[in-house]
Amino acid sequence: MARLFVVDTETGGIDPQTHSILSLAGVVWVDGKVQAEFDVKIVEPLLSVTAQAMKINRINLADHATTAVTPAVGAKRLATFLRKHFREELKSGAKVALAGHNVGFDIGFLKRLCRLGEVSFDEMFSHRSLDTASILRFVALAGRAPLQGAGLDEALAHFGVAVPEPSRHTALGDALGTAELLNCLIALEQKATSAPANGAPKPAARSRPATPVRSRGKKAAKSSQATDERRAAAG
Repeated sequence: MARLFVVDTETGGIDPQTHSILSLAGVVWVDGKVQAEFDVKIVEPLLSVTAQAMKINRINLADHATTAVTPAVGAKRLATFLRKHFREELKSGAKVALAGHNVGFDIGFLKRLCRLGEVSFDEMFSHRSLDTASILRFVALAGRAPLQGAGLDEALAHFGVAVPEPSRHTALGDALGTAELLNCLIALEQKATSAPANGAPKPAARSRPATPVRSRGKKAAKSSQATDERRAAAG
């Protein structure tokens, strides 16, 4: 049985050493199915945000502060959630395997939350992670999907994964979308490995009708944000 914690964050910028984490969400993915959801809003004692980041995540900081919790409370809630849903992994020492779209970005801010909340990241999470953006680049290079880039918006559109607009660019909405994208990528690989024995090349995957993603309610946006901010710094 494969079990992953598919995560997404909303942040005040692109540098986890400097910018604030505003929200963290994740879903427990087990063999293609979402079994549980985690979602918490964070308010750091001293906020550090950029205008570009706030334009992308569309978070109203005043409204955000009314329901957000401190890093200490958020980190404790996360640890409690993981102990409940990843009991075997934590007990065996295998730890929790993370997945996400450009997951290295989210891991950086997850480490920030753990540091501010005085919870050990290394005691909970495995050093192994799965990045759907890297998988997308591979399938594009292999000619299995006609994608120009590895952004989440483009990928969701190509595979017909529909995240309701109010939830897009929220941590939970994007975590759910990424979990469904992972399912699509697995199905694509399974289809490729069952190619005809004559070795004839299979045509590139085509888009399918939209599959709604259930959500209570960045990754292309995060890449765009990083590019814009670097250009602004260079200018």
